[in-house]
Parts: sequence; C-alpha cells; structure tokens
Amino acid sequence: MNASDKEMYCEVYRSAKMGTESILALMPKVDNEQLRADMTLQMNGYGGFARRAEDGLARGSARPEEEKKSKVLAAKSGIAAETMFDTSASHIAELMIRGSGADIVSITRAQNEATHGDESVRITGETEAYKLCSELVAFENDSIERMKKYL
Repeated sequence: MNASDKEMYCEVYRSAKMGTESILALMPKVDNEQLRADMTLQMNGYGGFARRAEDGLARGSARPEEEKKSKVLAAKSGIAAETMFDTSASHIAELMIRGSGADIVSITRAQNEATHGDESVRITGETEAYKLCSELVAFENDSIERMKKYL
C-alpha cells in the first residue's frame, strides 16, 4: 500500500470515528424521534466506513491511528457548549450539517493530496482507498440533505 492510500484510509477512519463520537454526544439532547432515527442511520453508516477503512489498512499491514483522547474530549466539550442553551431539532441538525461539511473538506483534501501530490506516490483515483473516500463524501452529502428538513 502506498502512503497516499494509507492516508486516505486513515482519514476515512478518523472522520467516521469522530462522526460516531459526535452523534453519541448529541443523542441524549435529541427529543425529536425522526431526527434521532436519522442520526442513528448516519451513525450506523459511519460504523461501516470505519470497518472498511480498517480492513483496507489491514490488507496493507497497517493499523488505523486512533484520535487523541484530548481531541475527542475537545469535540465533546464543544458539543456540550453548543447545546447548552439550544437543543432544538434545528440547532442539532445545523451541528450535524457542520460536522458533515468538515468531513467533506478533510476527505476531499486527502484525495487531492493523493492525486496531486508527490509524483512518486500520485494515484489515478482508481484505488480502493480513493473510491472509499468518494463514497464517504457522497454519504456525507446525503446526510446533509437529510438534515436540511430539520432547519
């Protein structure tokens, strides 16, 4: 496995794990049952992406890098602060949309670095890692669309 594929798999894994952690932190604040169902659907999707990224790394004899505890704690603290005074479905959906948008940026950046990076590791967009990134971006876009109805 080349370095670019490893980086893309790691970014998919990181995004999926942080998405799961964020949703778990938000769930206790959600009263709207349909929003809760949509968030659960998104969280389950993240689980599948994390497993697929982990499998891709394992095929290359690599392991995913776990997010630092401090970063996870900071994200949870940010969620607590963001929802201290507003736990409306609209605000929760806005937070979910922001998270999905940030994931799209980080995944697209990893893809661009892989396709436009150092000539020795440049890829064509045909690798499994690149395709998994593209699938996660599409998933995040679908998730954003699903959350818009709560705004």
